[in-house]
Amino acid sequence: MKTASSKTDIKAIFISLLAAIIFWVMNALNKDGYSQRMSFPLKFSYNDSLYIPTQPLPEKISVNVSGNGWNLLRKAFALDITPVKYSIEKPLKTRYLNTGSLADSLSEYIKDVKVNYVVADRFDLEFDRKVTKQFIVKVDSSSIPLKERYVISSLINVNPRTVSLEGPESVLEGMGSTIYVKIPGKRLQDNFDDEIKLPISQNSLIKPNKDRVAVSFEVSELLK
Repeated sequence: MKTASSKTDIKAIFISLLAAIIFWVMNALNKDGYSQRMSFPLKFSYNDSLYIPTQPLPEKISVNVSGNGWNLLRKAFALDITPVKYSIEKPLKTRYLNTGSLADSLSEYIKDVKVNYVVADRFDLEFDRKVTKQFIVKVDSSSIPLKERYVISSLINVNPRTVSLEGPESVLEGMGSTIYVKIPGKRLQDNFDDEIKLPISQNSLIKPNKDRVAVSFEVSELLK
């Protein structure tokens, strides 16, 4: 059975050991020469009214840094880190992220540690001109599902007749000049009047000024 004295001795040993560990850690963190891989948020600066990236831009950059243990520890646990800015003056001619230039920018950004190198050799970048193009909207009349002996007996009304799409020039030019919409549903025998969603590619880079058009027409039965 342990006595009160032995319990006191164990507690004293534990406190002494804990104090020694804390002293060792603090002494170690005061030294220089530590290196660590760290990630920093990255923000691109370019004329987004004229150009658009056609592939996602990297949101973070990983770098190898070295310095004092305390400084590295503070950087590792920092919660509010201002993004590192990377300017692109000529987007159409910029094919990759210049890691050397970025390392220099990081050196100015984090002065209390030394930036050794960016972990990745390069990041590919791809931009295109941002343009707005008008498209004519038409109904694909050949695919309208009509019940047997029924026909379209009026003009097919589309409102609006044109829509504007904003996005990469190469993508919009490849879409031609007309957007065809199809009438959904089963075989029709009644007049049609409804809104139809435009069959625009699920490309997040393309932004339409309208995503639906109103379509109406009359349907009649052929006389026997």
